[in-house]
Amino acid sequence: MKAALQAGASAVQFGAAFILCPESSANEAYRDALRSERAAETRLTKVLSGRPARGIVNRLISLGEAKGSPPPADYPVAYDLTKRLNEAASTCENHEFAAQWAGQGAPLARELPAADLVALIMEESRSQDLV
Repeated sequence: MKAALQAGASAVQFGAAFILCPESSANEAYRDALRSERAAETRLTKVLSGRPARGIVNRLISLGEAKGSPPPADYPVAYDLTKRLNEAASTCENHEFAAQWAGQGAPLARELPAADLVALIMEESRSQDLV
C-alpha cells in the first residue's frame, strides 16, 4: 500500500489480500498457489476473461499468450469458456486452467480472519502515516 500511494495512487485494491482468509470461498488450489512462490508472478491478461485482469501465471495464461495463439474472445464468452475448461481440468486434479485473480502484492497475503486482517492493515497504515 505504501509503495502504491507514494507512487501517486489515490487508492489501493486489496482483493488478493483476503483470499487466504478463512471466510473466503477460494478453493484449496487457489490458496496453495497464493501461498507459493508462483504468487510472485502475476500478469495483466485478457486470456482469463476477455477483459484485462491480473492473475497468477499458470498454463492457461502461458498457452493463451503464446506466439501464434488466437486472441481470446470478448467477455463474457472467454470467461464462460475459461470456467468450463477449468471445471473439466479440475476433475483430473489439474488446476492450471483456473482464473486465480491476484495483484502484484499477492505474495504479501496473510492467512488471518478478515476482521483481523483489516485491523492489521489499518494499524500498519497508521504507523506509516498513510491514513
